[in-house]
Amino acid sequence: MPLGVCVSTWISVALRVESLGGAAASLHGHDYRVKACVEDSLAEDNTVIDHYRLLSMLEECASSLDHRYLNEALGVRDATAEILVSRIRGCLEEKLASTGRSLHLVYLEACTATGYCSYYRAGVPGIPE
Repeated sequence: MPLGVCVSTWISVALRVESLGGAAASLHGHDYRVKACVEDSLAEDNTVIDHYRLLSMLEECASSLDHRYLNEALGVRDATAEILVSRIRGCLEEKLASTGRSLHLVYLEACTATGYCSYYRAGVPGIPE
């Protein structure tokens, strides 16, 4: 029976989304709460994964982008939250694979303090991973 664990952390970034024009095209910043959820069966210690271990992995992936100019850090013209989620997803999935468990990243989101969120959700039919 798959069970899940979720953790979150905060990062602050500066960015521009030039293709949207207006205020989004100007240099501005956001604080994002980045939340990750993983699933697996219980291990011998009766956990899916230790919350602190998962948080450490997430913070390692997110910290390389914290207090950075996102366009430059990601090498993109339009630094959207979707691109941010995609970059953190790749890093986190590598770290999860290195645990030797079959941990599955099932949800990853980046939300502004005002509640605008972009996310990845595993297993959406018709959408390639």
